[in-house]
Amino acid sequence: MIANPSSLAERIDSLRRVLDLGAGIISDDVADPAAATIEHATDRLRHGTDFTVVALAGATGSGKSSLFNAVVGEDIAPAGLTRPTTSEARAAVFGSGDAGPLLEWLGVRHRHGVDGKSTLDGLVLIDLPDHDSVEVSHRLQVDHFVAHVDLLIWVLDPQKYADQALHERYLSQLSVHGDVMAFLLHQADLVDQSGHDAWREDAVRLLAADGLGAPTVILTSTVTGRGVDEFAELLAARIAARISALARIDADLKKVAAGLGELRTPPAEKDSRSGRKDLAAGLGEAAGSAAVSSAVAAAFRHDAARATGWPFTRWLRRFRRHPLRKLRPPTGARPGPQTAIPIDKPRLELALKRYADRRAGAAPPVWARKLRTAAATHRTDLVGELGTRITTVAGATAAGPRWWAAVGWLQRILGIAAVAGGIWLLLLLILDWLRIPTDRLTPEVGGWPIPTLLLLGGAALGILVAAAAGLFAGFGARRRARRAGKQIVTAIEDVAARLVVAPVDAELERWATMAAAVASVEGHRPRTLRP
Repeated sequence: MIANPSSLAERIDSLRRVLDLGAGIISDDVADPAAATIEHATDRLRHGTDFTVVALAGATGSGKSSLFNAVVGEDIAPAGLTRPTTSEARAAVFGSGDAGPLLEWLGVRHRHGVDGKSTLDGLVLIDLPDHDSVEVSHRLQVDHFVAHVDLLIWVLDPQKYADQALHERYLSQLSVHGDVMAFLLHQADLVDQSGHDAWREDAVRLLAADGLGAPTVILTSTVTGRGVDEFAELLAARIAARISALARIDADLKKVAAGLGELRTPPAEKDSRSGRKDLAAGLGEAAGSAAVSSAVAAAFRHDAARATGWPFTRWLRRFRRHPLRKLRPPTGARPGPQTAIPIDKPRLELALKRYADRRAGAAPPVWARKLRTAAATHRTDLVGELGTRITTVAGATAAGPRWWAAVGWLQRILGIAAVAGGIWLLLLLILDWLRIPTDRLTPEVGGWPIPTLLLLGGAALGILVAAAAGLFAGFGARRRARRAGKQIVTAIEDVAARLVVAPVDAELERWATMAAAVASVEGHRPRTLRP
């Protein structure tokens, strides 16, 4: 069933959309014919369907002009058997309608009005030059009209009906145009009556090989008059239906859609949580997220030791590089806990490729390439943001828990006690050396001198408190590392969603929209597709 003009206009708009969306994807070999089809279809619809344009095409000496004259009823076109007699297309316009604008668009200068044949009113019959003419200009004219007329009548003679050039250059290229073509096996008078069926069967076989499954084939002869009336009836039926122009546009659009190939299949792979997690894991490996989590844990233990360790040894921690500063100390830069994270670019590229390939599924190569490109579109920003966000997470772990301060004050008190006890004992030693009695200066508790208790107790308790704090700091470090790991994953997923997933989604949306548009060009009602 042939579509109406409005639906054809919608399909033409869909083809325009395909070309717009396919910029950079569709090759010129496909885009140029598609653009030409849009121009031709739009112009043809603008001229309406009051006239049906029919062209007689054939080889030198096939008898096109004789058939033309037979249908017109006058000798308008010069006829000949062995040499090109039609050097320029000429048209016969049947009826009183104004076909001038249509013929101007077609580029036909030679026109002849035909009255008195009401069944053919609305017919514009064009006699074309020979498609195998030695004159290049003749062949170019044929190519032009073959691409523009509503109905093509191929006139095949007994000698050249199997001509390879005809089948390869024209018929096989017009395999989807079977509804707007008919074939006249002309000069049937030159073939014995007994050979007519064999000739028809062979011609149908050749046409089937060209992709024309059930062609309209009529045996004709202007010498005997055979088939001329049948041909005229075919023309009258097509004119009465007024569908040839629409059928031609329909076939042209289907041919273009068939040539779009890889654009016709909509994407099937949808995004998934597991896919995003795999992407985040790959980007995390590229950013060394595991090493960052370990550094966060080490930094927690390091800072805990500085805050809660024995005061007389924890100062040594200042000579050790802070674990977060080990991530990457840039040359010439002042090191600090929020130094940028280095990104392993080969691993990052691999993560992007794997994600794009997963989203592509069994996509044609052209779309697999586009998705890989889309995934890596913001590669530079991705590297920068990953480093910044992970650095921010690592830096946010610098603050310690409140118990550090309490333990720190306890360690100070114990340290002061140990120092006081040591100074007291030193003072007693000096006094004893000076032979000054010190009995009253050494009170005891449970038989232990108080200064000794202060020195030994302060030191022992300080060491024990530091060990206990270190044990608790180990638990806290593991919790801090797990929390940092989760925050890093969240940060990576957020960055990936904006800089990787969104561009891939946009490309898949473009693909789905284009596939739906191609389906519309073909004349199918597309399903709503979302990647």
